[in-house]
Amino acid sequence: MKIKSSLNFMLVLGTTVFLIISCEKNDPEPDITANNLKGMFVVCEGVYGQANGDISFYDTETGTSVINLYESVNGAPLGDVVQAFEIVDTLGFILVNNSQKVTVVNMKDFKLVKTINGFSYPRSVVRAEENTVYVSNGNGISGDYIYSIDLALLEKTDSLEVATGPEKLISVNSKVYAAIAGGWNNDGNTVIEIDLSSFAIVNTYNVASVPVDIVADKDDNIWVYCKGVPDYSNYPDVTYSGSGICKINVLSKEVNTFSLSGIIPPGINNIAAGNDGSTIYYLNDGLYSMATDALQLPSSKLIDGVFYGMDVDPETGNILCLDYVNSKAVVYDPSGVEQYNFETADYPNSVVFSY
Repeated sequence: MKIKSSLNFMLVLGTTVFLIISCEKNDPEPDITANNLKGMFVVCEGVYGQANGDISFYDTETGTSVINLYESVNGAPLGDVVQAFEIVDTLGFILVNNSQKVTVVNMKDFKLVKTINGFSYPRSVVRAEENTVYVSNGNGISGDYIYSIDLALLEKTDSLEVATGPEKLISVNSKVYAAIAGGWNNDGNTVIEIDLSSFAIVNTYNVASVPVDIVADKDDNIWVYCKGVPDYSNYPDVTYSGSGICKINVLSKEVNTFSLSGIIPPGINNIAAGNDGSTIYYLNDGLYSMATDALQLPSSKLIDGVFYGMDVDPETGNILCLDYVNSKAVVYDPSGVEQYNFETADYPNSVVFSY
């Protein structure tokens, strides 16, 4: 697939503005946000220590891409290890892990709005309330907090100390759930439930070892990807113990664990729900799928291949599997048939969809 330059991205924006103005000459010009563009923003970590992480953009209407969107627009690199991305109205929040910052961009043009410093190890970001986003931070050694950022001030306004190594955050039914993985210690085994009004932990669920990713299904059950505790004694052959897929029923407070006897841990986004919430997809030595009411894990793969991350398109139900070896995203339909692929920056780990 031919990769276009950042000029194409700006032309798409310009075309969108022109069409809106042409059709609504008598109305005030609306904000041109990411929601006006049909596309995918791929979070690309880059190579550790090289400060070449970025966000790749793929326009689903034109089939064109911008591999390094932030650098193309701003004329400077984004930073070292781009970890996560969240679109909140007209703003985009980009977590840059090893650069210890949150970069805020304007979704009209992806230009830098502000850099929020004061982080030691930012991992995940989610919109919590109308005027706040939460950021998980900490490596298990120090600085283990959930921070609250005010959307008007674009500043940290509160912090909640948590157990070591908070990872993925999701928002479900006016609660935020956080996977507590243990950071570099790999000794975490809980998911916490945070009440937004009090900014306090109201429930703690015990899961399998080292939970790094979580997702909600159609019934608002929380599914947890637990990669297990690594054993490096026979390095480079690494084995993992205590791995599993856990299902949390937040109403009954029950946790059902599906143990994984062998695992090849991928990157950041390892589990996702189908666009109707009735199917769970997860990564191991391939991509697996299971119904949310299944009583055991599937015995066969939906897609063969080792991927660094994946996500599900909420509009089409297509599955985007991220190939870090070849720096590309491969798009499959829900039955596992490849539809197309496109190039990304280095180490793509997750996708944010804008419709």
